[in-house]
Amino acid sequence: MEFNQPPDSFEGEQKRQTEFESGDAKLAFDAKNLIGIARAQFEKTGVKMNPIAFAHRADDDMEALMAAIAKEQNAVNPAVEATRTQTAEPEAVEVDPRLATFKTDFDKDHAIQAKCSWTEIQSRLLARDGHYLALAQAMEQGGELFGVDAEGNPLISDRGDEPIMKGMNYKDTRDRVLYKHGADNKMITDKDGQPISTGYEMFPYSGDYEKSPEILQYEAHTGKPFIKSTYGQEWRSSWVESGENPPWPRDVYFIPSAAVGYAYVGNVPPLGEFRYRGVRRLLRVKKA
Repeated sequence: MEFNQPPDSFEGEQKRQTEFESGDAKLAFDAKNLIGIARAQFEKTGVKMNPIAFAHRADDDMEALMAAIAKEQNAVNPAVEATRTQTAEPEAVEVDPRLATFKTDFDKDHAIQAKCSWTEIQSRLLARDGHYLALAQAMEQGGELFGVDAEGNPLISDRGDEPIMKGMNYKDTRDRVLYKHGADNKMITDKDGQPISTGYEMFPYSGDYEKSPEILQYEAHTGKPFIKSTYGQEWRSSWVESGENPPWPRDVYFIPSAAVGYAYVGNVPPLGEFRYRGVRRLLRVKKA
């Protein structure tokens, strides 16, 4: 079968393959090429991108191509097959009404759809009597589903432009994010005196001053800087995970300038208690 035929007005050299056994064969061929481009991009820049981001031809069937990419990734990466093999949704999936906002997040993001099915996400949120759902709903504005990590875990963050827990130093902020505290603001411990986990994390960073895949996915999903002021006219900053006692913890900061309007990774003193600096929490929805 012939594909990729140029228009009659085309006068250049045809470089695209035109002969395929079937439409499925063409989709598999295109999927492999896009995966290869994404891998080359990662090797060059260290930034992981969804292969579908490199599909730009006018005749690309995006939904069919995403399915072909997911199928090819299952074949080349069986370690995540248990999650990805469920990407083929039944015709009608009953959505728990408590998850309506997260379903909206899922429906608008092709990158999430290519990595994990809604059935899997819903199952994880509702498992263990809704353990992860309760954690997600307790986040700012009920939480936002924005991505999937390298292990296939759906990612949820605080929703909204602004950081939370503003005005605290790095250690106090990290303790608040990671460990439970009582009404008296004291850390709660178990019978052995160990702090009890909240289930949340701080967003990581990569390299020395690079955004992590989690931060990049958040920005791609929302179309906004990782952190910013509501109207983009004031400085804002979010602490990111830098270890227990770092000499110079990292933060992601927003510069309120029409010429910049972007968030960068920087470092500040650990006691950098500023009114505009807070945190954005991260929740990994792991399989029960």
